[in-house]
Amino acid sequence: MKNIWRAVRFIPEYRGRVVGVVAVGSALGALATAAPQVYKMVVDVLSGMVSGRLSHEQGARRVVILVAAFFVLRVAVVVFSALQDKQADDLWLDAVSTFRQRVFDNMTRLSIDYFEKVRVGEIMDRFGAITQITMWLMSLTEGTLANVLQMLFMLGLLAWRAPPIGAIMGAVLAVNFVISYRTVGWTRPYRRGWQRLAGKMTGLLAEMVGNISTVRSFGGEPAVKDRYDQTQAEWRVMRDGLHRTEWRSALILNIANAIGVFVVVAIASLGAVRGRYTAGDILLVLTLSQSLISTVAPIARQINQMGEIDSSAERLLELLDVEAEVRDAPGAVDLERLETVAFENVSFAYPEKGTLALREISFVLGQGQSLALVGPSGSGKTTIVKLLMRFYDPTEGRVLVNGRDIREYTQRSLRAALGVVLQDVALFNDNIAENIAFARPGASLDEVRAAAVAANADSFIGGLPQGYDTLVGERGIKLSGGEKQRVAIARAVLKDPQLIILDEATSALDSESEHAVQQALQRLLRGRSSVTIAHRLSTVVGADQILVLKEGRVVERGPHATLARRPGGLYARLLSIQTQQPIAPPPALIPADIPA
Repeated sequence: MKNIWRAVRFIPEYRGRVVGVVAVGSALGALATAAPQVYKMVVDVLSGMVSGRLSHEQGARRVVILVAAFFVLRVAVVVFSALQDKQADDLWLDAVSTFRQRVFDNMTRLSIDYFEKVRVGEIMDRFGAITQITMWLMSLTEGTLANVLQMLFMLGLLAWRAPPIGAIMGAVLAVNFVISYRTVGWTRPYRRGWQRLAGKMTGLLAEMVGNISTVRSFGGEPAVKDRYDQTQAEWRVMRDGLHRTEWRSALILNIANAIGVFVVVAIASLGAVRGRYTAGDILLVLTLSQSLISTVAPIARQINQMGEIDSSAERLLELLDVEAEVRDAPGAVDLERLETVAFENVSFAYPEKGTLALREISFVLGQGQSLALVGPSGSGKTTIVKLLMRFYDPTEGRVLVNGRDIREYTQRSLRAALGVVLQDVALFNDNIAENIAFARPGASLDEVRAAAVAANADSFIGGLPQGYDTLVGERGIKLSGGEKQRVAIARAVLKDPQLIILDEATSALDSESEHAVQQALQRLLRGRSSVTIAHRLSTVVGADQILVLKEGRVVERGPHATLARRPGGLYARLLSIQTQQPIAPPPALIPADIPA
């Protein structure tokens, strides 16, 4: 239960309303207990009339009074039930909305490394537990607590009217609670296991859907299916173990309840034969005993479900307990204007990795200057950009903006000054206009269209059936690589940032589009600082400063003209490969392969 109560602490403002629901449930429990007492009194009056102890007029008058009392009870039950339903439904809606918002808000604050090591599907599976947890809590508040109070009222009435029967039913209820509570402990390992595997299956499904093109192109359907089937087989083993344990517990409880009811009926019957109980007493005892068994069953189920809910709450709390590795420092200030950027002996290792991705990187980027990062894949180019965007903090050294440590600025204001077009373009499953306007919410359609024109995207957007209202699909799957890239560039244009970061921004464009976009980018970059990651060196010829990286170190730096003439230099070698390497003919045209 500790995880459930920890989860409830995230929505403390609803405690008062929970008390209100419980109070109404208490009233319903008392009313439910009063009804069998009315039945008993009616039967006793009728028995008195039959035996002659009461006259017809006296009996009729009492029956009318009792029937009127029963009517009042039923009306009260209807009123209180409607009130409780309204209270509980409103409470559940507000609680689940607040809970979701707080979990979502916490997710937006987490550092980027959390999302790089946890499957999206697992996060979604844990997030989905909010509904399950809050529904269980509302069921506990609305029904189970009322049932417990009703059960106590009934048990007290039984103990008053027939002490031996009250004692027996108390023992039966104790067995139900003990077995149900012990079942929670017996099933906890199974519940944790199957929920973990269910999250893994959701993650595998999300990965398959997100990478369906890759799966299809490699004919990888059998491989992903095998991974899913294997995980599902493990899940079935866990669920089977859980069901067997629950089945055994339910069987024990049903046997105990059957024995208890049998003993109660036997005692009541013998008591009636001996004249100890009236006919109304017999009806009251049997009705209350059967109602107790009916009442304890849902309570036992609620206790059994507690184990599953506690496991779900434990998984959900993992989202809430995770603390952002990168946080705003106390007293962090907003960045008003970005002028200079500097790296001072920056070294960095990704979390849970022992090797350094960057080693003693130093450079200064002045206002309005352009910096290009080149080098082989894995040399640390993108890592530099991640540190500049403060997705991570340096392991050693400092990143400075306007001469101040980047950690002295709020993350939001820092990133507001940056415009980014990454190599892996991420678009939302929305229309094109909204995807571009994401950079500046509230931008007019004219402003969006002007940004698209600057990015050479307006021409292809205008050719789509619904133009700017065209839905792009999940991660922009309905657009080609070049089209997605141009939408991303338009988004950066609309933001009008102070520093532009381009990560292979034109890599997916054909020659004609690339030329047009390069012209647009040149206009956009005029008067602004920029950082460009490029493999095609032709795109960085005009950079003020080029850093050549290898294995996380800067091995060369300078303008293109200087680096291109450096004998034996890495930049010169890469340039030679890109500009002078002959293209090999297709294998079928190699003379040695042509039949004589």
